[in-house]
Amino acid sequence: MLDHIILTVSDVERSLKFYTAALKPLKIKKFEPYKGADGHPDLWGFGDGQKAFFWQKQGQPDPASIHWGFIAENK
Repeated sequence: MLDHIILTVSDVERSLKFYTAALKPLKIKKFEPYKGADGHPDLWGFGDGQKAFFWQKQGQPDPASIHWGFIAENK
């Protein structure tokens, strides 16, 4: 099962406005930002109100560097 995705965007504020409006009909809401720690970047997430699963980070977009995370019961 897909657990989360992280996209790098060149303009976080513009992307947040776009995705807030685009995901609203799907009842996907913006979460509080995650302040990066332990080598992780600052992230801005969207989710179902319980869990964020669509994340964005500020940077130079690179389609070859999209982060996909899957969840499984075991290896």
